[in-house]
Amino acid sequence: MSRILAVDDEPQNLYMLAALLQGHGHQVSTAANGVEALDSARASPPDLVISDILMPVMDGFSLCREWKADSRLSGIPFIFYSATYVDPKDEEFALSLGAERFIRKPQDPVVFIRLVDEVIEEGRTR
Repeated sequence: MSRILAVDDEPQNLYMLAALLQGHGHQVSTAANGVEALDSARASPPDLVISDILMPVMDGFSLCREWKADSRLSGIPFIFYSATYVDPKDEEFALSLGAERFIRKPQDPVVFIRLVDEVIEEGRTR
């Protein structure tokens, strides 16, 4: 079981994401924006973060920059999960910030869980 921090400003998206991840044995905490996510992770670091990009207060790109700059969090894998920024240039930019994966919404649940599990496993073997 991995502890995953899900970050999205849409409550319905968080609910669906948490239900899917919990249904596959993961423990999930949630945050509505990047500031909440950083506060939560600094208080109790997760094994993985899955973040939307377009959010108020602090967007996902800024969150990833801050995440990778924080010595306590930088080794924790980061996945972008977005329906808004889906251009190949957006994906390239997201990965240039240090994210391990860029997943487009919507994604087939089986494929999504496989990608999440791959990132978790890669994080453990690093």
